[in-house]
Amino acid sequence: MSVLIITERDDIHARALIWALKRQGVRCDRWCLSDFPENRKTSVRIHNSQMPPVIDISGLPPGPFESIWIRRVASPRTVSDALAPADVAMALLQARRYSDGLREIFSPESVWINPPEARAGANAKPRQLLAARQAGFTIPDTLLSNNPEKIREFFHEHQGNTIYKGFTPAFWENRENGMLSCLFTTKLTEEALEEDVPLTSCPGIYQSYVPKKADVRVTFFGATYCAVRIYSQVRGHGAVDFRSDMKAEAPMEAFEMSSELSQKCAALTSQLGLLHGSYDFVEQPDGTMTFLEVNEMGQFLWLEERLPELPLLSMFAAFSLDPRKDFIFDSQRAPRLSFHDFLHGREYAEFREYLQNGPPVPFLWFE
Repeated sequence: MSVLIITERDDIHARALIWALKRQGVRCDRWCLSDFPENRKTSVRIHNSQMPPVIDISGLPPGPFESIWIRRVASPRTVSDALAPADVAMALLQARRYSDGLREIFSPESVWINPPEARAGANAKPRQLLAARQAGFTIPDTLLSNNPEKIREFFHEHQGNTIYKGFTPAFWENRENGMLSCLFTTKLTEEALEEDVPLTSCPGIYQSYVPKKADVRVTFFGATYCAVRIYSQVRGHGAVDFRSDMKAEAPMEAFEMSSELSQKCAALTSQLGLLHGSYDFVEQPDGTMTFLEVNEMGQFLWLEERLPELPLLSMFAAFSLDPRKDFIFDSQRAPRLSFHDFLHGREYAEFREYLQNGPPVPFLWFE
């Protein structure tokens, strides 16, 4: 039995799952796409017959894999320094097309978390919002646009009580000190809408601001759900977007989902064809739950780090060996694989040393 994670070298979720499965005698490998093409040799042999293609990827066992977790998909970016600078862009384009095609035929007998076609559909924001509405969720009034006139109309229609967020996380790297800056969801101002060029050049998601009592994050593995309430309004840093609370100062607690909310989540999960992901909701002062998004590769171990009683690593380890839409976590039979134990063990210490002293981890634009 073996599990494969498609992710990057700096992904702590991958390291933790490898540690957890190893303790159960299960092999878990990682496929780092940014190592391609220079540091990851691959071949696909397709015969003029009904024989399946023969795929060889250096550093990976031939399979089969019980499951494949598409955790982070990066573009190929490693080429030889000997390559002419003028040829780098062309080489990386060829590598990108090749790796995209390879994933389409790779290990068809495995269960993919999440299935590639479901993953692509869930990451399409317009489809996601329409599916959420169809599942019975309340959603914010939303405009997806790069039309300055329409954006300003939307802003004034809501008396300026609007927010902006990107279709994907946006980062900037300070080349002098290597520090990263991130654009989180933010409230709009008149000043931000003065010039046309930024609005036209960068399409965005504009929504009516929803009053908050708290944020609620729901992580699901098949039919098993784990929810937390985040009191993001207690600290100013995360009032608009709890992710911007970088010091993790907002109090958190386990959240008991109502049967109505659970049924709606299950309906949307089924509609999108997902096996795993994370929901984000705003809990309004009157208790109304407003759907914000479902992230099919949302991070979840930080929740167990804050609330150790939530067995999220154990849940995912069990799920990765039995990935199906009706998966139910059996806490009595599953081994307790604590994220706390991982963080205080040798593997995590080696991981930290690798990040600090190993080769620099490149900044990557994840899909």
